[in-house]
Amino acid sequence: MGYSLAIIRIIGLILTYVAFGLIGIGLLTIYFLSIKNYYRYIVFFSQLWAKYSCVLLNIRVKIIDKSKVYPGSIIISNHVGTPDIFVLGSCFPGFFISKSEIGQWPFIGWLVNLGATILVDRDRKQKVQDTIEELRSRLEADCSIILFPEGQATNGKDIIPFKSPYFETAIQTGKPVIPVVINYYDKENPSIACWYNIDFLTHIIRLLKNKRLDVTVEVLPLIQKETDRKLLASKCYNMIREKYLSYANRKISAS
Repeated sequence: MGYSLAIIRIIGLILTYVAFGLIGIGLLTIYFLSIKNYYRYIVFFSQLWAKYSCVLLNIRVKIIDKSKVYPGSIIISNHVGTPDIFVLGSCFPGFFISKSEIGQWPFIGWLVNLGATILVDRDRKQKVQDTIEELRSRLEADCSIILFPEGQATNGKDIIPFKSPYFETAIQTGKPVIPVVINYYDKENPSIACWYNIDFLTHIIRLLKNKRLDVTVEVLPLIQKETDRKLLASKCYNMIREKYLSYANRKISAS
């Protein structure tokens, strides 16, 4: 059953991604002279894409306090694995920041470029200001950005300290920072959602074979008017980590 389910999902995902890829080409053709309109339509269709992906993978998302999130926010989240993209993308219309090598992957690279994903080279720190300017342009179009400041997926047992450079975007723009916590509920340990100490193909196959994945996304109180990026990163880290570990303790008590 597992591999049959995976094959059905692969076919569904390919058809879905091709369809949204064609939509992306159409939007680029129509709005290439109006970048703000292009961004706004892209985040609308990217959210639809993420919702369809969640349906195909049977990821059941429960969001808590979504009303706190406004267009043009900087959304900060812990990072567990690939499902985080679908989960947060289905909850919030916004742009992701991703490592530059993903833009070179076959097919996936085509999609992330059409979706105007912000690609960064983490080995070239002198490019940070260029990335901040790119983030600013998205925020000025009233589009949110979604950032995983851990800089990597984890085993889900804890949250590692946040990298602070892109928090400078909030300092320069004055846009609200919205910490959110992703928490998965399944019987695996680490969660089936984790991409940690395994290759990407194995991670994806596990997701495709998994019957159902439940997840909560809790929106924490926004932070605004902070003047120091390192202090802002630390505040977000402490808020998210405290909430995440409280979920972990509840799971232990229930088991």
